[in-house]
Amino acid sequence: MTPATVVGGDAHDTGSGLRPLHAVAFAAAYVLLVMVGRATVLPGGSASLVWPAAGVAVLWLLAESPDRQVRVLAQVGGLLAVVLLLDGADPVLVAIGAAGVVLQAWLTVVLLRRWCPTLMGAGGQASVHTFGILAAGTGVVLLACLAGAVVLTLGLWVGGNLDLESALLVWGRQVAGTLAVGSVGHLGWEWLRGRSGTRTAGGDRTELVVFWLVSTAVLVVVFVQPLPLVFLVVPLSVWGASRFTTFTAALHACALGTVALALTIADVGPLAELDDRYVRSMITQVFLLTLLLTALAVGTLSDRVDELVAALTSAQARSDAQAELLSGMTESMGEGLVVLDTSGRVTTHNAAALRLARRHAPGDEAVALACLVEVAERVPRPGEWRRPELGPGDVLVPLPDGTEMVLAVTARPLGAGDLGRLLVLRDVTEHRSGFRPLVEFAATAAHDLRGPLTTMRSWLSLVDHDLAGSGEEELRETVGRVDRSVVHMSELIDDLLAQAAAEGGRLQPSDVSLSGPHGVLADVAELTGLADGLTFADDLPAVHADPGAVRQLLANVVGNGAKYTLPGVAPEVVVSARPRGDRVVVEVRDHGIGVPAEDRERIFDRFRRSDAVQATYAGTGLGLSLCRTIVERHGGRIECVAPDDGPGSVFRFDLPAAAVGEPR
Repeated sequence: MTPATVVGGDAHDTGSGLRPLHAVAFAAAYVLLVMVGRATVLPGGSASLVWPAAGVAVLWLLAESPDRQVRVLAQVGGLLAVVLLLDGADPVLVAIGAAGVVLQAWLTVVLLRRWCPTLMGAGGQASVHTFGILAAGTGVVLLACLAGAVVLTLGLWVGGNLDLESALLVWGRQVAGTLAVGSVGHLGWEWLRGRSGTRTAGGDRTELVVFWLVSTAVLVVVFVQPLPLVFLVVPLSVWGASRFTTFTAALHACALGTVALALTIADVGPLAELDDRYVRSMITQVFLLTLLLTALAVGTLSDRVDELVAALTSAQARSDAQAELLSGMTESMGEGLVVLDTSGRVTTHNAAALRLARRHAPGDEAVALACLVEVAERVPRPGEWRRPELGPGDVLVPLPDGTEMVLAVTARPLGAGDLGRLLVLRDVTEHRSGFRPLVEFAATAAHDLRGPLTTMRSWLSLVDHDLAGSGEEELRETVGRVDRSVVHMSELIDDLLAQAAAEGGRLQPSDVSLSGPHGVLADVAELTGLADGLTFADDLPAVHADPGAVRQLLANVVGNGAKYTLPGVAPEVVVSARPRGDRVVVEVRDHGIGVPAEDRERIFDRFRRSDAVQATYAGTGLGLSLCRTIVERHGGRIECVAPDDGPGSVFRFDLPAAAVGEPR
């Protein structure tokens, strides 16, 4: 037998019910505690001073499956009636008493299953470990015992022993018996099922022994002298609940309260000085409930603290494991990783970053990293531009031997930027050293191909002229297809030349006006034929960039807006710009067919076009790649986003702001 099967195991959850042996154990415990209660009836009276059997009845119902509740209630009422009749009670009073006890037990369980569904036996798998459950459970017991006390008081009235004191005693004893035996028994049930944990910072066995010895000593001191010092026992409940499990604390409080109640009934202790035995019993049971509820309240608070500590410990363990995994991954990377705080100080780095730093500034680790970060994050001054073979984000790092190292630097904010930044450093010296000849070769090859293509177009034009009116329409159509192919190849070569110039040409920046009669946008409107369809303000901020590159950039973006329009809709393009720090953010809004969300990033790659336009719109797939190259060579970034309202697209990019003074 495992602990999980003791006291019914998961009977309530499975519907299988209690095993016969367990049902017999509940019945025996119930009969025993009924006899204990009857033993406290005063001579000449009919009401018991205590009634611990009320708690056993509730536990029995909770442990049994819901479809056997009526059977258990019948057994509770029947066993009570048998004991009372054997004790010589009046049959009418027995019937009323059995009805009151059955009503109280049934109502308690019904309300617990409605208001405390996380309790074992009520639909859950836990015991009293939260203050909400404690408060709701106590409220349920008070209400159910009040209903039962009304019926039991009716029995006192029938027997001619009704008075206010007796009625209060009946209600109080039912509450005390249900809470004391019910809560301790329920916590014990959880312990038997192996679901009772331990205190995170709890006491050991030695402290537990000391705890019980001190409690015994205090109880002896309190009850062997006449002074009212029972309040000295309350701190012991706090001690037990804060250092040991809630079950241990509740058992301790119930044990001390039971001993105090037994001594008081036996006329021992400070409460024995009271003349009225009913009052003695009520006060002592209030004392027992005070100890118990104090232990349960502090215990539930300690349970909550233990849950939080366990969750924090688990989260810390997961965090440590993830940190160890991340550390192993970053240390094995060839790229250098440097984490900077909001003030720019290095907080974390990997081995690759340290190797790169020591190539630049051998010596102290912190100094080398700081020097590398300073070089990597240096912002080029106006007029200071990188060599054409360097790509966007490339940084020249001088080495002690007089040579240079080229690092591709990528910076990303951590979180929303309030956690600092992450720098990714990659040594691309060898790659960039072979890039310039490739750029020059592409430019030369594209330039050399233009001559033969021009000649081909001239000859094709002559052939088409000679065939006009000859009736050779099929041959003329073939010549037309060849001519269109030559035109397409010429456009491709023009784009390749522009791409090569953007990547390999040396930039010559100056202050450039975007708007105005002599601004770049006026030229773009003429180049694209959008004199009426291109809208922009007259006071757009100027930029500091290569004039030819800016003209090419805007012509491509505006030209796309004019090209990719819906059939029968006149093109409409709006250009706006605003300063942002030392940059100018430019937005080009069109009202065309738009770009699908999945294509908004890849349309900037070479020879990549959106799937939505490939079948219906001609193009080489180099225009936006050229735009990105121009923007990135000027230290900026270009993106395509959806407009806030309406169809179309918004192309947003940033360029350096113009120097102080009017642009030329």
